[in-house]
Amino acid sequence: MEGNNSNKQPEKSIPEQTLRRIPLYHQILAEMERQGDEHVSSKHLAQFFQVDDTQVRKDVAIIGYKGKPKSGYSVKGLKNAIEEFLGINYQNTAILVGAGHLGSALAQYPGMGEYGLKLIAVFDNDPSKAGNVLGSFTILPLEALQRVVRSYDIGIAIITVPKEAAQSVCNRIVSLGIKAIWNFAPTQLSVPENVTVRNENIATGIALLSHYLKTHKRTHRSRKEREKNKVPPKKVIEIFNKYQPKREYLIPILEEAQKIYSYLPEDILEFIADFLNIPISSLIQTIRFYSNFKLIPPAKYQIKICIGDTCQRKEAIEILESVSKQLNIGAGESTKSGLFSLEAVPCPGICSESPVVTINDTIYKKIHVGQVSKIIGDLLKKGSSAVADKTSA
Repeated sequence: MEGNNSNKQPEKSIPEQTLRRIPLYHQILAEMERQGDEHVSSKHLAQFFQVDDTQVRKDVAIIGYKGKPKSGYSVKGLKNAIEEFLGINYQNTAILVGAGHLGSALAQYPGMGEYGLKLIAVFDNDPSKAGNVLGSFTILPLEALQRVVRSYDIGIAIITVPKEAAQSVCNRIVSLGIKAIWNFAPTQLSVPENVTVRNENIATGIALLSHYLKTHKRTHRSRKEREKNKVPPKKVIEIFNKYQPKREYLIPILEEAQKIYSYLPEDILEFIADFLNIPISSLIQTIRFYSNFKLIPPAKYQIKICIGDTCQRKEAIEILESVSKQLNIGAGESTKSGLFSLEAVPCPGICSESPVVTINDTIYKKIHVGQVSKIIGDLLKKGSSAVADKTSA
């Protein structure tokens, strides 16, 4: 008997990492279904994400699906439950504005239909493009936007226009009653409270990958260099004594190590990788999947800027860019002195007080760019004075 799919969604908020995994579960299950597989275990699914199978069962429980003891989950049943949970078994209509290189590629991407998205029309404001054929679409001028939106009850607008034109295009789309925008323009859009925007910032993605590669190279020391520290510290050995050398114990081992050091030092990660027989590159990749793990020492002043939707509409991005420029670091980085670290964090749940900035245990509400800049300037002076006093002593 296949599992039961409950339509009732849990009222509590769903962890962001779980939401990121659910579409990937669907891709894996779809491929298994194509191969003729009928059942799958939580342990098998866990291998794709380098997590414990307990985490997989928690994720599936959030979806509202139950497996069967010994045989696991029905591949088809769980796949259908995910489609119901994500809403991809219902077809949503969409338009695309901006027939440049990126827009053209998206318009011809066949995978949208697999996730319930039907592209109705492609628009561009360039007169030389209007009337040209793009795959199965004829590019329309923006003047035809209102007619198409009202004729086809469009639910989603995809924006792939240049940064300078994005807000005006967004305003036009919102005025026609569209409530969901998929934004590929490299800028933050200002929209009413009842409109949802999903930003796909390619520049941010490149920056994160570059940062990962830098850390990846740094952790790959030569074999001779690693041999210098063959024996783990006593506290780490005590952690190892609690667990068997199995990958399923990776997360609790990392959590205990971070409690000791306040972050995860490179040499300690190498000991953990050796203990569990995991490649150091895979270990780093797993750590980066969980936001609670830190690869750099905690700074004296830990700056956290909320980038939730409400805060973004009230200068949060401007504050983030200002702090980044003032300290010459990006989100997820620390200054060379170890005085400051900068993080862009999810909504802390006090949207009425946005924008929100936290420095260590102090929460600054309804704060503006100039105020944040002054606070950091004062802390910089204070930090410089402390260093000078220490040097003099």
